[in-house]
Formats: sequence, C-alpha cells, structure tokens
Amino acid sequence: AWCFCALASVMGLLLMGGAAQAAESATNVQNVECVLLSIERKVEVISKGTTQWRPGRPNEVLPTGSRLRTGLRSRATLRWSDLSVVRVNELTTIEIEAPGQPGQKPTLDLKSGASYFFSRERPADIEFRTPVASGAIRGTEFHLAVDENGRTELTLLNGEVSLQNAQGEVALRSGEQALVEPGQAPRKTAFISALSMPT
Repeated sequence: AWCFCALASVMGLLLMGGAAQAAESATNVQNVECVLLSIERKVEVISKGTTQWRPGRPNEVLPTGSRLRTGLRSRATLRWSDLSVVRVNELTTIEIEAPGQPGQKPTLDLKSGASYFFSRERPADIEFRTPVASGAIRGTEFHLAVDENGRTELTLLNGEVSLQNAQGEVALRSGEQALVEPGQAPRKTAFISALSMPT
C-alpha cells in the first residue's frame, strides 16, 4: 500500500509538472506576436517603457509596444505568429501595437518609410495605422509607404481593405491603389508605380 501511494504521489507530481510546462508553453506561444526574423545593416529596436534604442538581434521577439527602425540601405524582416511576413524597407520606423480585440494580430503602426506584407499560407487579417489613415486588410499581399509628412500610399496586390480617416473612407480590392494626403480623404489612384521592396 505504501509503494502504491508513493507511486501515485510521484505520478501526480509528474503530471502537475507536465501541465505547468504545457501551460507555460501555451503562454509563451500566445505572447509571441512578432519576431525580428532577419536584419540587414543597421536595425534598431526599443522596448515599451524604455527610452534608448539598441541594435536588434535576429530571431528576437518583439512584444507589443516595441518599436523598430532601419537605417540607410538597411532592411528587416518580421514574422508574425501565423507565419505571415512583413519586410521593412530602409529609413522606416514602425511600432507593434496591441491588437484592437483579443485573439487578433497586433496592429502595425507605420510612422514613416515603407513595408511589404505577404502571407503564403492563406489570407491573413492585419490592422495598420499611419499618421493620416488606418485600415484592416484581409489578404495575402500589400505594400504600404509613408512619407515624412504622413502622406500614405497603399498598394493592395491581393485582398481587400477599407482605408479610412476622419475625412472619409475608400474600399480597395486586389490590384488597386490608394493615396491619403494630410487633411484629405483617402482616394483611389492609378496602379502604376513599381514596388521598392525586394522579392
């Protein structure tokens, strides 16, 4: 009887330990919203609540509230937890904001510069914000560029989006492009400019 009780106690401890590890792993997976997959030349990050930029590291986890910026002739690649990818161009500053609702992907706040998003597996939902507009994209590929004055250009290669600000709103589908000037409503433009991001 003593042996049985001892064995039961050991098994109980092992099961509890396994459950705790599984819970911890699940928590870690939930907390991994964005990973700095690769860097080229000068890529810096700053964590929420800190004031000093530091060099980014490949495979570094970027929790919500983190900012990333790239220098001249520098690039970075971010990977979300659903394996969709954001390529960040040179002279770009972005912030990883908390999702608007539980279970959603964090918001990509593009302060300035350009980024290219793609998802090979399936259409993905991603919310974005710039100084002059915001939107929620459902798709697999788009290019977003922001000038220093906030002027925003969105090229939707595959998917659909409602681009909006206080002045108005425009709906885009695959193969369409929109421009948002400071203080003006979003408007569709001719899809003629080539993407600057590498393939």
